[in-house]
Amino acid sequence: MIILLVEDDRQLATITANYLNDEGIEVDYADSISSAKVISSEQQYDAIVLDLELPDGFGFELAREFSISHKQTPILFLTAQHCLEAKLRAFELGALDYLTKPFELAELSVRLKLLGRKHHPQPSEIFHLDTLTVDLSAHIATRALRPITLSPQQWCLLKLLIRHSPNPVSKHTVIEHVWQHDDVSPDMYKSLLSRLRKNLSQGHELELFHTIKGIGVLLDAK
Repeated sequence: MIILLVEDDRQLATITANYLNDEGIEVDYADSISSAKVISSEQQYDAIVLDLELPDGFGFELAREFSISHKQTPILFLTAQHCLEAKLRAFELGALDYLTKPFELAELSVRLKLLGRKHHPQPSEIFHLDTLTVDLSAHIATRALRPITLSPQQWCLLKLLIRHSPNPVSKHTVIEHVWQHDDVSPDMYKSLLSRLRKNLSQGHELELFHTIKGIGVLLDAK
């Protein structure tokens, strides 16, 4: 993800850019409207973070131009202006978010990532095995026309098995992945495997969940 940060406070901009870089967000920086116009003419951004009061004008002016030149790029206003009038004006000009100073860097990072996902959604991850279909991003599983309802722990195990299919996953890996730091009894482990196996294959459906003694469990249409 790459954003344009338009902010005349260089110290704040440096701190913000360093934090966002550590969060995997690349930052181009402009300290004025004129410099923002030059920089943005050469790059398309996943989001634009825009201050309201800049040395050579107001951010509203730049937002108006960006609504034409970068109409697919979400704008987030980051400003000390708390008044409702300024917020409403920002949204009228097409801004999708508005954060007031002082602010938390972690909150800015989360808001930017959400804007990026909303405007550049990731394709669905679909897994097929025999008549089993799993949409990993939407958390939807079906077997033929039969919907499959899974608990959070079953989803966690299913995704682990899908990632390794058709190779087996050891008991140790399953426990570390599903329960992490919790204590797990043998009965808890066996119960989870049994419940997921029954949910994935019922009646005359082909068995997809297999246990290999001494090795682990796996998904495969054997």
